[in-house]
Amino acid sequence: MFASVKKTLITLAVFTAIAALAAFIYVRNKTFYNDEEETGNLPGNIYNGGLFCEEGNRIYFSNDNDNGSLYVMSSNFTNIKKIHEDTAAFINVDENYIYYLRANNTRENNSGFMLFNNTGMYRINQNGKGLKRITNKPGNYLILKGNYVYYQGYDVKNGIRLYQSKIDCKEERLLLEESAIPAQVTKDRLYYVGVEGNHFINTMNLLSYTTRTAFEGNFAYPIFFEDYIYYIDMDNGYTINRMNSDGTDRQVIVDERCSTYNLTVSGKYLYYQVDDGRDSMICRMDTDTLIPEILLYGNYKQINVTNKYVFFKAFDNSNVFVVSAEGFPDVNTFDPPESED
Repeated sequence: MFASVKKTLITLAVFTAIAALAAFIYVRNKTFYNDEEETGNLPGNIYNGGLFCEEGNRIYFSNDNDNGSLYVMSSNFTNIKKIHEDTAAFINVDENYIYYLRANNTRENNSGFMLFNNTGMYRINQNGKGLKRITNKPGNYLILKGNYVYYQGYDVKNGIRLYQSKIDCKEERLLLEESAIPAQVTKDRLYYVGVEGNHFINTMNLLSYTTRTAFEGNFAYPIFFEDYIYYIDMDNGYTINRMNSDGTDRQVIVDERCSTYNLTVSGKYLYYQVDDGRDSMICRMDTDTLIPEILLYGNYKQINVTNKYVFFKAFDNSNVFVVSAEGFPDVNTFDPPESED
């Protein structure tokens, strides 16, 4: 009798283990899909390298103190943890995954295994496991909308072209045979800036894959925010401008030559870098009053924003700085520790 019970228990244990293993394999290989309106990062951040991305109460970032490795921390800068050793850029995050450009080729001591397969677009679980390759193409400007990512991809034969891939990493589609920069996806339309031939703001219908010009001009880095479109006007001395969302009432709001800019999450402040030789500086401007404030003199780049903070880097990569997005403009150094996790 006892032998029979023991045998039954062993059989149940084996079946339970098999079922648990099958469930684990299923979950590991299953892709959790998004709502169609899910976005992964802010367009202004992506234009600036996508080095910071906030999701919920956590900030995912590329840690300069650890070769740009992928890290996460609470939004109050606590609980800093390493997710993956890859040098990460163009970071996008949804409820389940992190999407990023592997940029190991940019490391100073790029040797050994780094020389093999050291770039491409990847997806990883937020716990740092389940790494999957979206494409092995080197690229730029990765953005997430719904269940697709859009990005520039490069190959030796064709150069830089615009692609779309599904987040399950199984489907890649060539969208444009040119190095267009994706700006944002609204419903079934991809907005992008032409690079070859013109710099118009164009749209692609993602159902028919047909294109048309939305706005003519010499645009760089358009940010669509509520009733406005902000942009750098390359025909007007690289000044920062904005226009109504229908393209009317175009006006200069920063009448200085600028290399980059970003808009806070609420749209209250515009942060920008003025390139003017010895008088170069990083500033912010109230978008209602259009009154500017100087933050620091010098050359800075890669302005990234979260709900409460703005991060930017010294042009020579010597420091990363942080300032309250809409509070007192007191600039501090962002100096996260290196983690072994």
